[in-house]
Parts: sequence; C-alpha cells; structure tokens
Amino acid sequence: MSNRKETPDVLGALLGGAPVPDASPTPAPAPAPAQPKRTSTPRKMKAPAKDASPKVTAAAAQASPLPTPPQWEYLEVVFRDYRGWRPMQENGREQGNWKDAPLIQEYLKQLGEAGWELVSMGDRHNNQKEAYFKRIKR
Repeated sequence: MSNRKETPDVLGALLGGAPVPDASPTPAPAPAPAQPKRTSTPRKMKAPAKDASPKVTAAAAQASPLPTPPQWEYLEVVFRDYRGWRPMQENGREQGNWKDAPLIQEYLKQLGEAGWELVSMGDRHNNQKEAYFKRIKR
C-alpha cells in the first residue's frame, strides 16, 4: 500500500504521551534499470575548436558601450489641508501664499507635465501629507 516510512511520535513522547517506538529499517532502493546494449559502433565526433568563443574586436566594443544609468533628481512636497490639499513646502522651503496655490489635482498635473513622477506619498503630522517625486536630470 504505502512505502512511507513510519515516523516516531516525538512530540507525544515529550509531552508525556506514548513512548517513542523504534524506527523501522528503511527499504533498500530499487536497482537501476539495465542500460541497453549497443549493437552499432559509436560514431567518432569532432573535437570542438580550442577557442570557440565569439571574438569581439576593440572597434566593436567601443561602438556599443554599456548604457549609463539615468541620473535622477528628487522633489519633496508637503501638502496642507486648507480648503483642499495645497502644496505648502517644496524641498523644505515654504511657498509664499501657499493658501492660494492650486489644489492637489491641478498641482500634480503640472508636475507630471514637467516630467515629475510620483514615487511615494504618506501622512506626516498636523494635517499634512508628504509626497516624493523623481525625474531624470535634464
């Protein structure tokens, strides 16, 4: 039926239950099937060339240099709730007349048109939210 090895009840023995029985011997593994006999002579194979790697010339290496990773610039904006969420600070500097600034939807649209991408946004304190933006340096 089952060729599964019976395992002892170690937890039961630790908790004062049944004693741990001796482990039964494991059955021997089945023998590997016999390989069929070859009736024909094996073909001789050509040995691979000693240096089969593709050659890269110096000109080809200079023609396709690895791309440089993009350089990012970042922007932190703190929004404050004053008749709607408005940008109060940019990179730690308070904006003059921030209470007259555009609402968050219009402000995010302006930043998106300028190439900024919203990366993260979270609650700060005192009815404020902070947002982090990134864009490729120009």
